[in-house]
Amino acid sequence: MKPEDELTFVREGMAAIEDYLASDLVYWPLRPFSATFPSLSIGGLLESLRRLEALQARLPAQARTELEALKAHLERVREVHRARYRGKLERELSSRLDAWTWYLEDYEKHPEEVAASYPAQAHIRLKIELLLEEGERLGLDVENIRNRLRALDQTLRRNWELGPFLWEEALQAVFPRDRFWWLYGRPRGR
Repeated sequence: MKPEDELTFVREGMAAIEDYLASDLVYWPLRPFSATFPSLSIGGLLESLRRLEALQARLPAQARTELEALKAHLERVREVHRARYRGKLERELSSRLDAWTWYLEDYEKHPEEVAASYPAQAHIRLKIELLLEEGERLGLDVENIRNRLRALDQTLRRNWELGPFLWEEALQAVFPRDRFWWLYGRPRGR
């Protein structure tokens, strides 16, 4: 997404966040933007905010000010709705980890076909990492999930082909190779 679109997603997401947290949904459709934007989730917000961190120089001053206000709003929501926020984070983390597991299982069965979709699927792995980071920041015990993810990463590394960064170069600043290695290459098609 372009920085302006990322900011719109964050703006609309933050406008809906209290309703989202009060709901049973893990993925909240952002109407009337649902055809343009992904559903709202904590992982989606965290990814957009991280991407905007790298791209904020491209935003006009007023938009950068708005971004700071949106980040402050998210911080307040984390505190005011702590239990709901944590619960939603845990549910999304479980959902994303299941989706990543299924992707890697499909890759093991059909490497040529499944490897081609890796750049889109890498967003799942990224959201897992950002959700884990957020969970640790909130004091959640995520060790079991980290262990499960390490095992999945070993599967990916066995079939890994180092390559260029998957997305636009400016994002490398917030997704360095040493920490986000899965964004620098792709699984072999065998």
